[in-house]
Amino acid sequence: MIPDAWDIELREGALTVARHLIETGCVRYDPHHLCRHGSGLVSPVHLEGRRLLSYPAARNEILDFAVRMIEQEVGGRELDAIAAGEGAGVPWATLIADRLDLPFVFVRKEAPEGEQEYKHRIEGRVEPGWRVLLVEQLAADGHRKARFAQPLKEAGCDVRDVFVLFQYGIFDEIHEHLAPLGITMHALATWWDVLEVVNRGHYLDGEAQGEIHAFLHDPKRWTAEHQEKRGRHKVA
Repeated sequence: MIPDAWDIELREGALTVARHLIETGCVRYDPHHLCRHGSGLVSPVHLEGRRLLSYPAARNEILDFAVRMIEQEVGGRELDAIAAGEGAGVPWATLIADRLDLPFVFVRKEAPEGEQEYKHRIEGRVEPGWRVLLVEQLAADGHRKARFAQPLKEAGCDVRDVFVLFQYGIFDEIHEHLAPLGITMHALATWWDVLEVVNRGHYLDGEAQGEIHAFLHDPKRWTAEHQEKRGRHKVA
C-alpha cells in the first residue's frame, strides 16, 4: 500500500516531535531512579513534556503539527470547545484552544466537596450537544483520559476524541478504557518514535538503547526482572 501525503507528514511529524523531546531534555534515561506508572510498571525512561514550553521554536513547531493533526483526524472546524483535565495538559490545551479560536474548559479530578458551591467539576462554558476535544500532555493506559471524559459526557457533550502530545504506545489497556466510551486516541508521537530517533542520532550509548528497547518490547517482563533485582539488593 502506497502511503498518502498525510501518512508521510504524520511519520515525519512524529519523528520531529520525538527529536524535540530528546533535544530539549524532556526524555531522561535513569535506570537508578525508575519511573513508576499507576499500572504498577516501572521503566528506565522518564518523560517531562512541560520542559517543551520553555523552548518557543520547538513549542510552536509542535503546535503547528498538533493543529494540523486535529484538522486532519478530528475535524477542527466541527469542534465547539477544547477541554483539559487538571494537570500537565492544561497549558497545551490552552495554546491549542487559542490557535483554533475555541473556548477552553477545565475539568477537575474530583467534584469539589463541602461549601465550595462556586466551584464545579467542569469550569468554563459547555453546552449540551457541543463537540469537545479533550487535550492532554501524554497517555499511558488511558485510565486518566476516561476519568476526565466522563463528566463531559454527563454534561451532554459529544466527546469522541482525545488528543495527546505523547502516547506510550505499549499499553493495550488504553483501548479497554477508551473504547467503551466511544473515544479515539490521537497522538503526535510514541516511545517507538523516540527510540528510532535515539538510534539514528546516537543520543544514548548502546547499553541505554538496549534497556529501553527491552522495556518497550515487554514492559511487564522488564518490570518483574528489575523489581526482583532491587528486592535482592535490599535483602543483601
